[in-house]
Amino acid sequence: MPADSPVRREPTVWTRRLQLLTAVYSVVTTVGTAIVLGYVTPEVLAERTTASAAEIDGFLPGFRAVGVTFLVLNALGIAALWNRRWIFWVAMLTNLAQAVGFFTVDFETTGMRDLAVLGTWITDGGGGLLGLVLLGFLIRYRSAWAYRRVAG
Repeated sequence: MPADSPVRREPTVWTRRLQLLTAVYSVVTTVGTAIVLGYVTPEVLAERTTASAAEIDGFLPGFRAVGVTFLVLNALGIAALWNRRWIFWVAMLTNLAQAVGFFTVDFETTGMRDLAVLGTWITDGGGGLLGLVLLGFLIRYRSAWAYRRVAG
């Protein structure tokens, strides 16, 4: 492309599909995060772990702060159909960051089993996959939402 020609963004066959996938999966991760946050209570942790009450009380505020942060960020991904670049970046970075929880949460120590483990698999593991898909399309098209850049 000549340096003086304007560049415009043109959707590809993947643009709307990627936005729809992101919006739908953001609903799933938002609901999954809410379930995990509601499931992990001091009572559940006390009966399922050997941690003391003081350790549980020290763990829960941080756990909930992180959970609420991801809940809000995942909910922003629902707006992917608005076709805004900033939503792409929020969704991709949130899902890649959430994937870290998949590898770092010790389910036995924290007492999270059953529903919380399923929720973590869905939110953290699935979010990581979505983040990698978004990253792959970003690398392939060098543009958010798999838009093609064309000379004007």
